[in-house]
Amino acid sequence: MRIQFLGGVDTVTGTKYLIEANGSKVLRDFGLFQGRRKESRELNEAMPVDVQAVDAVVLSHAHIDHCGTIPMLAKHGYDNPIYATRVTRDLCDIMLKDAAKIQEQDAAYLNQKTNRKGVEPVSPLFTMEDAEAALKLFKGTGYETITVAPGIRASYIEAGHILGSAMNVFTLREEGREVRVGVAVDLGRRNLPIVREPELMTDIDLLIMESTYGDRVHDDAKEADDQLCEVVQRTIDRGGKVLIPSFALERAQEVIFHLASLYSEGRLPEIPVYVDSPMADKITQVFHESMQYMNEEFHELQAKIGDVMRPDWVTFTSSVEASKKVTSSKDPCIVIAASGMCEYGRILHHLKHGIENERNTVVMVGFQAAHTLGRRLVEGQEEVRIFGDTFKREAEVRSLNAFSAHADRNDLLDYVRKVRPKRVCLTHGESSQRKALAEAIQAEKLAEEVIQPGRGDSVDL
Repeated sequence: MRIQFLGGVDTVTGTKYLIEANGSKVLRDFGLFQGRRKESRELNEAMPVDVQAVDAVVLSHAHIDHCGTIPMLAKHGYDNPIYATRVTRDLCDIMLKDAAKIQEQDAAYLNQKTNRKGVEPVSPLFTMEDAEAALKLFKGTGYETITVAPGIRASYIEAGHILGSAMNVFTLREEGREVRVGVAVDLGRRNLPIVREPELMTDIDLLIMESTYGDRVHDDAKEADDQLCEVVQRTIDRGGKVLIPSFALERAQEVIFHLASLYSEGRLPEIPVYVDSPMADKITQVFHESMQYMNEEFHELQAKIGDVMRPDWVTFTSSVEASKKVTSSKDPCIVIAASGMCEYGRILHHLKHGIENERNTVVMVGFQAAHTLGRRLVEGQEEVRIFGDTFKREAEVRSLNAFSAHADRNDLLDYVRKVRPKRVCLTHGESSQRKALAEAIQAEKLAEEVIQPGRGDSVDL
């Protein structure tokens, strides 16, 4: 029995683990690497596992860094089950088709831009056909325990991260032995809008846990309203636009929720809000159909104002023409557009046309991985490249630290204290964050051993 870490170590993207027991092999997540273009392309193209030997995939949630290369499995001939909560299955139908569309469009755009002799054409990482083939393999489940392969059972428990997200407890049996492995990647935080609180695991031998914020503490999630109100009002006062790069899944809906709360209290004027993401539009519909998974805070606001996710002052723009009108408009407004790390999607067009305007503000509401455009903006780089062209950054850039769906250092340590695993394995974090969290766990003697695997490393069970 062993677990091999194929991705999501020393980084926060590309999460994929291979679990082996009783002759069975199960993948937990198969996510997209993001960062430097050439390096990411190479990592995403490489298949670190023989897909013909994999019995099942257990998927945690629908964020691209966890599900984004599942179409690559189908592309290479995988045809066994992919287990996910029913909400995650529905969201992946949107996310993976959109990812395929982006792959195909970006390849076409780059080939047009470099259409000259001596330049080899770019091919998409995967196609819509690959995504649709993978989606046919999805098996929806509830928050329950299921047998995913001989000798391997997986329990789905609430992660409190995004809608439909789950942590897993894998019960592995081989030759009369039993080992329980908990995977708390991604682990949510308390007091988030919309989603329910994360649940605790019990009787865990090895806890695989994220370390995304292992060296820092978030602002209180309850401060998100205040932080958003301040930056929006200041930008409006100077006649600018608020540009919010956002994950289309969950974060876009959270921003709408906070704006709805502020508008309902009269703390902000109802200026136009554009959600410039066809994918976010479709995802919001899934939220509408999944009200039973929402927390009490959401239902209270819904009872007060009516439709929280689609209020009158929010416009979802689907067509390219509508998006261009928002981009070209000089009127103050709020634009929420994917992607959250500014690596692709319509936010790049808004940044291209708005980054050199000192009246505008770029508001970061999520983690920015190393080597992404989002990270470069957060780090204050004065010049950035967008679509291959260089732009001088004149717009204000603000990071709102109360917005995060990941547990921070204190949350992570508290989770280990309560679970009390025999061993802890830290993944899904950059090196400094992971090291800091490991030292804190060791200092408190919360586990017998703390492991920090590298990509390709295995842990015997």
